[in-house]
Amino acid sequence: MEQNQNDYITLEMAFKLRMRDYRLILGVKRTWIVAVVVGVIQLFVWLVKKS
Repeated sequence: MEQNQNDYITLEMAFKLRMRDYRLILGVKRTWIVAVVVGVIQLFVWLVKKS
């Protein structure tokens, strides 16, 4: 019984770590996407103002 409980705790911790890493990767991707979109908008505004 004790070994089964330890296996469950180990599995649960591994799953939580994997989910945290997944959320971190999604957050980084979202940050880059927002930065690129903002950069494109600023470039477009700059080109419109220049003409």
